[in-house]
Amino acid sequence: MMQSAAKMDRTAPPSTENRELGSTAKDRLLQSAETLFSSKGFHEVSVREIAAHAGVNPALVAYYFRGKQALFNEVYRSHAAPLVREALQRLKAVTEKGRKPSVEDIMKAWLLPWLQPENDLQARTIHLRVTANLSHERWEYNKKVAGYMQRSHNAFIEALHACLPRLTKETLIWRLHFVMGALVFGIRQPASLIALSGGRCNPDDLDATFDQILPYAVAGFCAPESVRNTTQKQKKNPGKQTM
Repeated sequence: MMQSAAKMDRTAPPSTENRELGSTAKDRLLQSAETLFSSKGFHEVSVREIAAHAGVNPALVAYYFRGKQALFNEVYRSHAAPLVREALQRLKAVTEKGRKPSVEDIMKAWLLPWLQPENDLQARTIHLRVTANLSHERWEYNKKVAGYMQRSHNAFIEALHACLPRLTKETLIWRLHFVMGALVFGIRQPASLIALSGGRCNPDDLDATFDQILPYAVAGFCAPESVRNTTQKQKKNPGKQTM
């Protein structure tokens, strides 16, 4: 007697007559996981909830993705990979042939892949929310997920350091972290800004978000080195004057 769908072996392939349905079920699982992870985070979403949202048997999560973590990784990769490619292409365009870009050029290359209006608004917003919901634990134990953003991050830090050699790389890493935090928080939690501004400011308007965050980011990077870092530099190099 054949096993029912509810008792399907997680390692067994779907039967021939169910392969077409199974393929559709995989797509639905990815779409449902994307929606739930972006709105609730990793820990707050269960395999059963994802399966119920997709209208499929929970056993299919194990069959197609080996579990919730691998499913999350797949959702994240589907957003991160094209964003990283686009950001690196934009950075290459402003640095090729020995060109020395401004901080604004570099920040545009960093921000536009996330906020460019002609790209799919829903997809961009979902990706920002998925990124925001990555917990510290997820980054620590899933190097494959973090690796997508690490390549882009390192390239931009190098470009910023070439543009702003007076700043340490540690300072540049802090500041890029703060810019990304402002962007992600604004997209993930728009309600407070909408309420405080009486509806005049809405982070869901990606045009407006870009117009506001670009000069904010440029000004932040162009600020002088912190007093603490300057003091440490002077202690390491007592013969050098700090400009």
